[in-house]
Amino acid sequence: MSSIKAGNPAAVLVVEDEPLLRVYLSDLLGQSGFDVIVATNGEDALALAKRDDVCAVISDIAMPGPINGFDLARRIKNDTPHTGVILVSGVMEPADYYLPRGVRFLTKPVKASTLLRLVREVADPRATLPELEAYESIP
Repeated sequence: MSSIKAGNPAAVLVVEDEPLLRVYLSDLLGQSGFDVIVATNGEDALALAKRDDVCAVISDIAMPGPINGFDLARRIKNDTPHTGVILVSGVMEPADYYLPRGVRFLTKPVKASTLLRLVREVADPRATLPELEAYESIP
């Protein structure tokens, strides 16, 4: 179970197998003041999501290996319920009933300002998030 304490810096786990999108999301979040952790598949993401500093996870739905984004989201919400989860896809838009409770969805291409606002909405409320001004100017 995650043990984020008030005052800890906020880390966001980016789970994306496409290198260009992984770099884009990592740069966007890093420039906005978040610590960024990356994984390229669901198995690695499950281990990393248990870190004490992870306040949110952004994951593609379709990934290589036996754990897709839906499976990852369910397991994270079960193991660390305070951790926010955002699923993204450019191929499908799932019905709300298919998303685990509290998990949000974005369609690719991801708009920077929308993603940053959504991370702020779903992040573990105990984490210290970057100041809003740090990314208000991002389109």
